[in-house]
Amino acid sequence: MGKKTSPTLKQIAELSGFSQASVSMILNKRSDVSFSEETVHLVLSAAERLGYSKAKGSNRLRQLSGKNIVAVLCPNISNPYYSTLVQAIEQSAFQKNFQIVTLNTYRSPEIEARNLEVLQEAQIAGILFTMPPQAPQALERANKTIPVVLIGDKGSSLSIDTVEMDNYGAGVLIAKHLLELGHEHVAYVSTTLDAANNMRIRRLRGLEDTFRAECPGGGVLVRSRDIAPDEELRDLFIEHRVGYELAKEGLADGRTTAFVAVNDMVAYGVIDAIAAEKYEIPRDYSVCGFDNIFPSRLSPISLTTVDNYIVDKGHNAFALLHSRMSGSVDPHLSPRVITRVEYPPRLIVGSSTARARGSRKGA
Repeated sequence: MGKKTSPTLKQIAELSGFSQASVSMILNKRSDVSFSEETVHLVLSAAERLGYSKAKGSNRLRQLSGKNIVAVLCPNISNPYYSTLVQAIEQSAFQKNFQIVTLNTYRSPEIEARNLEVLQEAQIAGILFTMPPQAPQALERANKTIPVVLIGDKGSSLSIDTVEMDNYGAGVLIAKHLLELGHEHVAYVSTTLDAANNMRIRRLRGLEDTFRAECPGGGVLVRSRDIAPDEELRDLFIEHRVGYELAKEGLADGRTTAFVAVNDMVAYGVIDAIAAEKYEIPRDYSVCGFDNIFPSRLSPISLTTVDNYIVDKGHNAFALLHSRMSGSVDPHLSPRVITRVEYPPRLIVGSSTARARGSRKGA
């Protein structure tokens, strides 16, 4: 006699008379949608008659279990920064016979907290967070029962092992580069700027402080747009679109000679907006980014950016996590002693920056 299999959503939908999408939302108790009591009753009754149980459902998180599974949480993998980082982590994980599962959070505190809760129930081996958390308290709670390593910004206040970058210093590097080229008025183009996205703010602060100290007559004009988690989920290319739209607005300011994008993906949007208005880079406008993802070195315009050591950080983060998971860290020190590994920013000068139009500096 064959092994009994769990009923599928299609079978429950056929028996209840509702769509698979409705069945899935009801069985997973989605809080952002509502159904009538009768509909919920019919779906649950159909599921019960077919022998469905939540533990046997399609939620892949709840099926996770095992000492060799590591969860990697990131905002989204449409940005090559995160897809490269995830693959670097996976390279190291495979060498140690670990399997990774990647979860996108879309920078939603609710999704982060829910995933962390389920991951703790699944008793996986470890968690790698590839960005500053939107739900930091939930991450610190998880770290009490599961080894966690964070890839974040220098100066993080979380009591978690961290592989970090000095994003303030990265902003300083970009500012000094542009000032040397005679740019006195620049625009900083960014997605959501708030305390939960501190890396973006620290890049801006490094830029602003340097201009304030070295170019009092100039300045940094901030152009940003908030992005909700559901918008980031719906639009795979949201960063490019925000860069494009904000740069189009910024081109109306006759003083601006350079755009600094919060990351390389936003910078591509800026570049396309400049080209759409028939301007040339870098003759009319210079453009900078942060991250140094692979496409940024391609022709015809290689992007001036700041190296984020993506592959190295991925390997190092897993090595830190593995030391925690394997117990090679002194048990008398762990978890009270926190390890922090810092990568210094490095400027990568491409063909997207040149002397500011009309500048006499260095002539």
